[in-house]
Amino acid sequence: MKTSKLIQKAEEFLGSDNRKRKEKIKHLKHALKKLSKREKELEIKFAEDRGDKEKISNELALIHAHRKKGLKLLKQLQKERKEAKKAKEAKRLKKLNS
Repeated sequence: MKTSKLIQKAEEFLGSDNRKRKEKIKHLKHALKKLSKREKELEIKFAEDRGDKEKISNELALIHAHRKKGLKLLKQLQKERKEAKKAKEAKRLKKLNS
C-alpha cells in the first residue's frame, strides 16, 4: 500500500469527528433495531386483541414516531459522513496537485 493511502486510512481511523459520528451511527442503528422489534411485537398483540387496544395503539404511535425521527437522524449522519469524506479527498487531491 502506498504511503498516501496509509496516511489517509490513519486519518480516517484517528479523526475524532469521524469516530464520534461513527459511534453515533452504531448506537442509533442498535436503538432503531430495538424499536422496530418492539413495534412488531405490539402490532401482533394489537391484531390478536390481547390487552388494552387504546394503550397499545398509543404506544405504537409513539414508537413509530421515535423510529421515524431516528431514521431521519441516521440518514443525516450518514450524509455528513460522506460529505466529510469527499471534502478530505478533495483537499488531499488539491494538496497533491500543488
